[in-house]
Amino acid sequence: MRKTYDREFKLKISQDILEKKVTTKKIAEEYNISRPTISRWVSEYHRYGKNAFAGQGKRLPDKVDFYILEQENKRLTEENEILK
Repeated sequence: MRKTYDREFKLKISQDILEKKVTTKKIAEEYNISRPTISRWVSEYHRYGKNAFAGQGKRLPDKVDFYILEQENKRLTEENEILK
């Protein structure tokens, strides 16, 4: 069974690496987590800050807005093609 980690844990690990300069190797050994997983968490935290790790399959707030606009654009483009 795949192990899951809550948002607070991922934030703590990411902050420790970025702010306290703890190595991914040390964290990986201490918590028995793969280094690529930790690197992915740090990357997401670095990109989205406090909005990182939104949850299971949930889009981040900025991605929700983008997705809605993208869908609306697609619909309007199709509508425009019909009217031509």
